[in-house]
Order: sequence, then C-alpha cells, then structure tokens
Amino acid sequence: SVIIASTSATAKVFVIGGIGYWAAASKSPVLPPHALTPISKMNFNLLILPLIYATLASSVTPEKIGSLWFVLVSAFGVISLSFGVATLLGKLPFFRVENKIDFDALRIAAAFPNIVALPILIFPTLCEFAVVHDSFYTEGDDVNEEATQVEKYRSCVDQSNAMIFVYFFAWNFLYWVLGYETLVRAGSKRQIHNEETLSTETSVVHNTDDSFEAVNHHQQQLEQEENGGLEGGVTPKVIENECTTGEEVAIPNEDEKTSVLRLITTALFKTISSPGFVAMILGFITACIPPLRDALFEPGGALRFFGSAMESLGSASSSVGTIIVAASLVHQANDDNIRDGREDSIEHDDNATQTHQLHNECESSDTIQQTQSTRRRSSMSQFGGMVRRRSSLALQSIRKLRKPTLQMHAWFITSRLIVAPAIVSLIIIGMDCGGILSDIPSLAKMVVIVNAGLPGAQLCVITLKSKGLTDSASIVAKVYLPSYLLSAVTIAAWTSIGLLVSIPDEDGNSFCNR
Repeated sequence: SVIIASTSATAKVFVIGGIGYWAAASKSPVLPPHALTPISKMNFNLLILPLIYATLASSVTPEKIGSLWFVLVSAFGVISLSFGVATLLGKLPFFRVENKIDFDALRIAAAFPNIVALPILIFPTLCEFAVVHDSFYTEGDDVNEEATQVEKYRSCVDQSNAMIFVYFFAWNFLYWVLGYETLVRAGSKRQIHNEETLSTETSVVHNTDDSFEAVNHHQQQLEQEENGGLEGGVTPKVIENECTTGEEVAIPNEDEKTSVLRLITTALFKTISSPGFVAMILGFITACIPPLRDALFEPGGALRFFGSAMESLGSASSSVGTIIVAASLVHQANDDNIRDGREDSIEHDDNATQTHQLHNECESSDTIQQTQSTRRRSSMSQFGGMVRRRSSLALQSIRKLRKPTLQMHAWFITSRLIVAPAIVSLIIIGMDCGGILSDIPSLAKMVVIVNAGLPGAQLCVITLKSKGLTDSASIVAKVYLPSYLLSAVTIAAWTSIGLLVSIPDEDGNSFCNR
C-alpha cells in the first residue's frame, strides 16, 4: 500500500507536468514564453494566496499551532544542510565543478527545493489512501473513531498544506538571507566574465580597423578647425567617450563586509512584507477566532460564501503551478536559441539607430555635434554595425559553449535528489528512535522528508532572469531539466521512505519498534 500510494502521488504530478511540457513544446505552443510570467503572477496572487489563507484559517487550531515548530525548525536545518552537502560534494574530485561562478549559483539552486507546487499536489493524493489518512488523522490528542473517511481525508490534506506553508516561511526567509544575494553576485560575475571574453573576441576587429579610426580622427580635427574649435576645448572624441561611458551598465560592487545583522534585517523585512506572509498571518488570526472561522468554513456559516470562494480558487493553484514549472523548463532549455534569434532580428535596427542615439544623448553637451557631416555619421554607423555583428557572433559562440558538463549534472542530481534527503531521513529516524520526536505528529516528519527530496525551485532561475543575468539563468535551467525528469523516481522513493518512517505497520508497531 505504501509503494502504491507514493507511486500514484508521483505519477499524478508528472502527468500534470507532462501536459505543461507538451503545451510549451508543441509547434504551436499553447503556452508561449511571453505568457509564462503573467500566468505565474496570476497563479501566485489569485490562486496560491487564497489557498494559504483558507488552509491555515480552516485547519489550524490554537492547540495545533504548538506542533508546527518542528516543521519550522526543520526547514531551516534541511535547507542549510542541503547547501552544505552541495558545497562539500562539489569539492570532491569526481563531482568537482571547475567553474566557481557556476558552482556558486548552482549550489543555491541545490539548497532551495520546489516546496510549494509539488508538495500540494503530492499530499492530497497520498491522503486518498486509507493507510495514510487513517494513520495521520488526529483530533487533539485522541483519535476520533467516529470520523468518516471524508473527514479523515480532509484533515490529512489541510494539515499537510498548513505544514507546507509554515515550511515555506522558513524557506522564504533563508532565500533572502542566503540565496538571493549569492545568486545575483554569481550572475553578475558571470556577466562580467562574458563581457571580458567578448571584448577579447572583438579586439581583432578593432585592431584591423585602426587605419579607419586614424582617418576618422583626422577628419574630426579638420572639421573642428573649420568650425573654429569646440567650446571649452573638448574634442568630439572626448564627448563621444563620455557618452559611451554613460551607456555602460554599471554593476555595483558587492560589499563583502556588509553587516550580517543588516542582511538578516533586510531578509526579515522582505519576508514579513511579502504577500505570502501576510496571507499566513491573516490565516492564523482567523484560526484563532473560532466564531469567525466557523462563519467562513463551517457549512451554513454566515460568511461561508467567502470561505468557499477562497477554497475554490486555491484548489486550482497546484495544477496551474506544476504546468508553469514544466513549461518553463522547456522554454528555459531553449532560451539561448530564442534569445539569439531575437538579437539577429533586431540587429539591423540597432545598427541603424546606434549612432543617432549617441548623438541625441550628447547634443546638449555641445552644439557642435549637430553640424557633423552626414558622411562621417554614415562611416561611423557602418563601422559600429560591423563591430556589433562580429560581437553578436562572438556572443552566440560563447552561449553555445556554455553548456553544463556531465560532472555538473551528476553533482547536482546526487546532492539535491539523493544525498541531502538521505541524511535528513537518517537524522529523523535516529531522533525518532531515540524518543526525541515522540510528541511530534507523524505527518510533520513525512512533510520534512518529502520536501528534502524535491528538485530545485524555479525561483532561482526567475531571480537571475529578472536581473538580466541570462547566462547564469540558462545554465541553472539546463541543469534543472534532467533533475526534474529523474525526480519522478526519487520523489516516489523518498515518499515511500517517509511513509514507512511515519505510519505504523499492520500490527500497530512504529518503524523503530518493528
């Protein structure tokens, strides 16, 4: 029964994910790349937030809040452990990731699993099986023998979702403390490295056209003499360089000595001010006011229409979220081709407007640039276009070479899907057999074990892309794809182990007493 339950739960996730993959990979995609961002925002703001509120408000009671501490503390421990495991494995000879910049970004992806979209699909399917919901159903400290199967199922689902969202609070906090800054720093370093490589690739073009620049500089001097010189003695070359410098994207230097207290305070503020946390607090407040909770979620309640609306919206969030994750894997894996194609299509327009944009930005600094000859502008435009075409080809070659190595895939899959959840499971088994977790709900242990074995979170890729760090985002996305495919096996395995650890056997013996 345990194996059947875990296999069914995992199969459900990947059937929905397969639909999302097909919707994005077909020749005429139902989910094109430009649609994923607005749909993802819609899913979180209109579906997941109601689910968080409705789940916590309807299922958490003041008596049960005290048992959630284990999930919160475990989330901090599991994420920190996952980060440590990824770091240590990455130093071993067989798994060593030679590129330190990619290693910094990928170990963050290995530390933060996808703990919302996948678990809220897995646990409802698990709870459908009698062997699961009978074991996890409790009311206070006693088992309610008169509860129906539907009530036990509903309790199992609500309690698991509540624990998942408490876990998500710790996940969110650690992401802002550890994950976000490390990801952005690694992505920025990668961007700088690629720009330096690109500069090397295009230096041949500049050296080849030294004679052109010499002739052009001589022509500038002649035009300056004809116009009586420039105001303030500043040559067009200097003005041009100043404007070009203004065009460069300045990547701020990260302060390595930034106060830890300041970082934690910032992370705490971002976590508390996030919509998800607000929904959690409102849910807890509602749960602690029984008359309000009953009016919203009890049949026949005065405000039942509102509670029912929140539940209906939330019920669709897990499926939509899984479809988005699968579709994102398709488009992110093909992100280089899409981006390169876009650059090729707009290259002509960029070349035609580059000199004009520079001229417009600099015309207020000195009126002499308004009288530059058409011939000179045309020559500079042609030269700039040639350099840009060569640069674009060099950049495309860099991106094509930027593919994850076999060692990188092996390291990520081993640390994220095998070693980290194995250590977490052994720790929970050891503590449980030692009597330390005797008062902890079995469902809480199950949630922690399952969450430890999930693939990486898509938020890591979204963060990098939102900052324009597309090269690092592409590497992380390409590493994600095989790990998500293999997780079909590993999630089922760790779910089975979690069930064996959490629920008693036919004779009522716990795992440690078998």
